[in-house]
Amino acid sequence: MLSTATVNPSTPFNHSPNYTIRHILNRHSLLPSTFSLLSKPNSYSSFFPYRPLRVRANDTAQLFDYESKLAKESIVSQHLKIAIVGFVNFGRFLAATMVCQGHTVLAYSRSNHSTTARKLGVLFFQNPDDLCEEHPEVILLYSSIISMERVILTLPLQRLKRSTLFVDLLSVEKFPKAPP
Repeated sequence: MLSTATVNPSTPFNHSPNYTIRHILNRHSLLPSTFSLLSKPNSYSSFFPYRPLRVRANDTAQLFDYESKLAKESIVSQHLKIAIVGFVNFGRFLAATMVCQGHTVLAYSRSNHSTTARKLGVLFFQNPDDLCEEHPEVILLYSSIISMERVILTLPLQRLKRSTLFVDLLSVEKFPKAPP
């Protein structure tokens, strides 16, 4: 950076003994007419008419900026990865609602519902091992009371995180019939 220090040359250019670097460079046409490192004239000092620019504040997000990183993580942490086991009727309704809220929804069912899942924006798995490899944070169980134990035993629980939350959606064995 070019500063405005005074120089005492051995052979003076003018009658005065002290010259600034700006005067010397202007005299020899080495300095462009607009010099970006020097600011407006300083009214407080008549000896140094131009003062060097200094960076006083920089508020851009840096790689080490903890606040911007924390803000991004809080936005991401509000969205969950939710798995639905038993992707029929009420499970589809919940999946559509959760996708609209910005959550990542995974689904598993014994029968193939991949086309319906794709239309809803849900990732469908036909294998419970593949579903658990995605490490969902919440697993919604939607199956009949009779088959609940068998469904839980088919899930590879050792592949899940310890903090995985299981939610039984209290499914019923028989659905009510519509009134005639």
